[in-house]
Amino acid sequence: MISARPAVRSLAASKIRELFNSGIGRTDLLPFWVGEPDEPTPEFIRKAGIDSIAAGETFYTHNLGIPEIRDALSAYLSRLHGAAHVPIGPDQLALTSSGVNALMLATQLLVDPGDRVVEVVPLWPNLQEIPRILGAQVETVALEFSPSGWFLNLEKLIKALTPGTRALYLNSPNNPTGWTVTREEQRAILEHCRRHGIWIFADDAYERIYFGEGGLAPSFLDLCDKDDRVISTNTFSKTWLMPGWRLGWLVVPAELTADLGKLIEYNTSCAPVFVQR
Repeated sequence: MISARPAVRSLAASKIRELFNSGIGRTDLLPFWVGEPDEPTPEFIRKAGIDSIAAGETFYTHNLGIPEIRDALSAYLSRLHGAAHVPIGPDQLALTSSGVNALMLATQLLVDPGDRVVEVVPLWPNLQEIPRILGAQVETVALEFSPSGWFLNLEKLIKALTPGTRALYLNSPNNPTGWTVTREEQRAILEHCRRHGIWIFADDAYERIYFGEGGLAPSFLDLCDKDDRVISTNTFSKTWLMPGWRLGWLVVPAELTADLGKLIEYNTSCAPVFVQR
């Protein structure tokens, strides 16, 4: 019998992707499926990629990303999240071949087979299945619904984050509900995870698609210290209208960056330099 590993065979196929694949090219559908913009990438970004290819920048580059983009991301993220707290340095950053690749790399970096992880659901199916690919035990805490919208039962989540839990996966603003964790909830979660040595994997892909105060969703990066067990994953797909370019990034404690570079080498080697430009 020819078959994949049991952990892979047991994965749930993405119904979103199934729907998307079936509808590609059809003009009689409203495409409410994958989380992508309905406008093309802005011209100045497309031109930068074209110019880079025309200049012959088609070779491998540093595993963690070209220095220019790591410096630019450091300045950008420090402006958003570090000005009143701790700046985010280039030594904490790695460019990845998409946001979902960032999530896979973060999981490969820290989650072993048999580890227990907790996820707040409903959740994008890719993020639900990534830990299972690596043999982790996934437990879920469901958001609840009221006439005023979705909300997190914080007491229920804290109770699920028992000693020995390896990681919490939290996507906020949330795909698919739009629920956004509050600053007070983040403080409580961070303090509890600090106490028990639990990693927080924050999927921040939609942090700029937020219509609350300041147009920026609350982030664990606003609260955590450099040595906290917090990893933030993000992507250029949403905010910059670049879904097809496949570029994302990770913010990690600096002590992990070298090992992360090794994982990138053995997954994709590096993100394309013309996409980084």
